[in-house]
Amino acid sequence: MSSRSKVLAALLLSIGLALSALAPSASGSQITTACTLQARSNPTTVGESATFRFFAAAALPTENAPPSPSGLVTFFDGPPVLGNVLGTAFLDPAFDGDNNEVFFHTSDLSVGDHTVYAVLLPVLGTLCPEVAAANHHVNPPPAVPSSTDVSSSVNPSKYKQDVTFSAHVTRQGGGAVAGSVQFKADGTDLGGPQPVDGSGNASVSTSSLAVGNHSITTHFTSTNANTLDGDGSLAGGQTVQPADTKTGVTSSLNPSQSGQSVTFTAQVDVVAPGGGAPTGTVQFSDNGTNFGGPQNVDGSGKASVSTASLTIGDHTITATYTPGDGNYTGSSGSVNQKVEKAKTTLTYDGATSGDFHDTATLSATLTRQYDGAPLDGKTIHFTMASESCDGTTNSSGKASCTIVPQEPAGDYTVTATFDGDAGFTPSSASTAFKVTREQTSLQYTGDSVILNGSPTHASAQLREDDGAPAIAGRSVTFTIGSGATAQSCTALTDSSGRAACDIATNQPLGPNTIRSEFAQDAYYLASSDSDPIIVYAFPSRGAFTAGDVSATPGAKVTFFGASWAKVNSLSGGAAPAAFKGFATSPGNPPRCGTTFVGDPGNSGGPPATVPSYMGTLVTSKVTKTKSTIGGTVTHIVVVKTGTYAPAPGKGGTGTVVATVC
Repeated sequence: MSSRSKVLAALLLSIGLALSALAPSASGSQITTACTLQARSNPTTVGESATFRFFAAAALPTENAPPSPSGLVTFFDGPPVLGNVLGTAFLDPAFDGDNNEVFFHTSDLSVGDHTVYAVLLPVLGTLCPEVAAANHHVNPPPAVPSSTDVSSSVNPSKYKQDVTFSAHVTRQGGGAVAGSVQFKADGTDLGGPQPVDGSGNASVSTSSLAVGNHSITTHFTSTNANTLDGDGSLAGGQTVQPADTKTGVTSSLNPSQSGQSVTFTAQVDVVAPGGGAPTGTVQFSDNGTNFGGPQNVDGSGKASVSTASLTIGDHTITATYTPGDGNYTGSSGSVNQKVEKAKTTLTYDGATSGDFHDTATLSATLTRQYDGAPLDGKTIHFTMASESCDGTTNSSGKASCTIVPQEPAGDYTVTATFDGDAGFTPSSASTAFKVTREQTSLQYTGDSVILNGSPTHASAQLREDDGAPAIAGRSVTFTIGSGATAQSCTALTDSSGRAACDIATNQPLGPNTIRSEFAQDAYYLASSDSDPIIVYAFPSRGAFTAGDVSATPGAKVTFFGASWAKVNSLSGGAAPAAFKGFATSPGNPPRCGTTFVGDPGNSGGPPATVPSYMGTLVTSKVTKTKSTIGGTVTHIVVVKTGTYAPAPGKGGTGTVVATVC
């Protein structure tokens, strides 16, 4: 009966009871009817239709009342109003002849004891004096077998793949089932019991099955008394295959340089739908040749190896994964690694300047660029203007060699170059290089005791500052005196660095200076030399003499006088007393190694005056033959004259200040 019908029946019952309460007594028009209810099929089995007979006995007819009762009979499982409405039936003798009964059928009664009530809603005041009731017992149905079909969401599956096992439970003969299913793999529970839904379905998921074939079974435990427990199994079992893997390789540095350490990393991943973390080892190979030993795979699937021994060129680095168990398949991957020549850095650290024609040391240091390591045994070529040299690097990477700049002073560039080789790239370094003028030394080597009016032989030697070599082809200027009376000459140096020229000397007598000068040029710095000289003269005629023992440098001598022979000592013996010191014929000009002639006594006529710095003959021996006096000229000195008078009684004295020859 629908819920709407049950509500209507309850409403009709309420109306009937209300009418009964208001009905007149039996002496009125109300018909009193004896009503009974019988359970005709008692007991029944749950789900089986139960039949109930409602009978209303006819009362004596009354005025305005029909002889037979009629109306709507409502059946209740439990007390009226409070119990469940089972259904309704019409009591109408017009359709049922003289029979005052109605039959009601229902299969809605549950297992157990029931009291079923029947209430008549009368027509024309027909009443039942009491509610009819009947007891009925419903037996449970007999238990029937159940069957279970088991299926897998994917079969075969991969290791660690999530698999759902489903069970569909059916009851023999149909009908709903209730209870739970326990799934088992190889006899071991997969989780707890899983309740079946209204369609008899239950499922469980797992990703923990090992590689291999597994028996998947189920046991259904029924919670309905009329349904037996049941078992099921997955046909052929569940096959779990090893999970597939893929292996990739990466390089820490690509391209790399020769000798540079490179780390190769393999990443082993499980290919979906497989899962888990693979274990095992990875073997790396270079163009098919293994290097390093097998490397263990870590928890994230990584394995690494480092090497610095790859040769220059292209390499195929392969990583081959070998599983640590049967849960995974092997795999491999590769990366192309390019190894280039090692890059180099050349740093110039040698001289950045040098004098013309002096040795300059050039040096540079060669290192490997990526780690700064020095490179030994490499040839470095150096150039500076037109000069060049080669050096070989030592264990510190330093190479050096020397050049001698031949360029004029100025700014140039020095370059160090490494040409590269089979393992290393070329590199170079350049920096400014300044060529400076070489220092010079100039040494005067000419006359220092000079006869006024005669040529002065001026000479000097020009050399580099260290004394060698000599410098040729440069002008040297010689100057005697200063101011308005200065005299000079200029000459070029020869291959020995010597320059020489003559000056027709015309200078005040006495000490003077001769200056030698080399002016700076593009290659050499200037230098000069200043030297003292003595300018002297001979008397206007003849010459005076002094003994060789007496005429020593700085000595005071008597060069003329009556006592000349006494005050002058001669190494060749005493001079004749007749010789007063004046030679009338000394030669013109007098020279060392010659002879002179003098007159005895006051003869010969000495000049009235003598030069302030006078050339004086030095003799070692004077002889007299008759009226002729003669002697030898061993050397000539310059005497700074003091007193002088042409008469022998007064004579002349002075000091030896220089030696001519």
